[in-house]
Amino acid sequence: MSWRNSVCMSIGAVSCPNANSLVQEITKERLSPIDDFYLATNPTLTRVNPEFVEKYGQEVVGLLFVGLISATENYFRDIFGAILTTCPISQAYAADEKVQLGSLLWSQGGLQNRSAFEFLAFSSARSIKDTVKNFVDHQIRPKGNFDLMLAEYDKLCELRHAVVHSAHIVAGKNALKLGLQKTKGVLKVTLEYPELQAAGSVCTALVQSANNELYEALVKRWAQDWRQLPSWEPAKEELEFKKIVSAFLSKRDQSNGTITNSLRLKTLISQIKADFNL
Repeated sequence: MSWRNSVCMSIGAVSCPNANSLVQEITKERLSPIDDFYLATNPTLTRVNPEFVEKYGQEVVGLLFVGLISATENYFRDIFGAILTTCPISQAYAADEKVQLGSLLWSQGGLQNRSAFEFLAFSSARSIKDTVKNFVDHQIRPKGNFDLMLAEYDKLCELRHAVVHSAHIVAGKNALKLGLQKTKGVLKVTLEYPELQAAGSVCTALVQSANNELYEALVKRWAQDWRQLPSWEPAKEELEFKKIVSAFLSKRDQSNGTITNSLRLKTLISQIKADFNL
């Protein structure tokens, strides 16, 4: 017996399971980034009910909340990757940006479309805005839906920091950014079913608004800027347009009939050409 063992029990040194047993390669249907987002968040937003929350408590709800933010980050990583792969304007503008060596090595000698963004966190409005500017060369429309939803998303990200890094306890920096009232005791993030659904609505609205605005920006480039480049081939204009549609089209929204103006490809191209006098 020793005083060294007088404050808590000790189970000694243990090992983490073999990392290879914790991951698996998946083969999935090729989905657009927005449909991947829907697929990732659907279980939390449609299958979790108030009874689940009451049974499993705040800690599990906090993990689901973090999952919503994670799925939103992944959407931006994927859509930025798709834009960088597709858009020569973005490629030229981002040519001087740096990527981490690990991304290149893991991609077996060639950058995959999302590898350029593996080292960036999209858990703040600022990081998303900076990446839109530095890699996409797009100025987010002031007071547009994308801009407005980024401000709401930023609030969720401040709360996420508490859940992830300090067992739901709100740090002073995050409390100040959220404009919370000062208290004598600590503040703890409390999430119930309505708050989880509200967070999901914010993330969904952000992804949808970003998807629409960035799609519009690339269509304008297809109609105007791309045609001025030496690499432009008029015979491939429809093929290039299909790449844009493939990156942004939600087949889920299309099948649900929730896209306001769902058009066939030929009709869509004709409408755009008329708008830009092509």
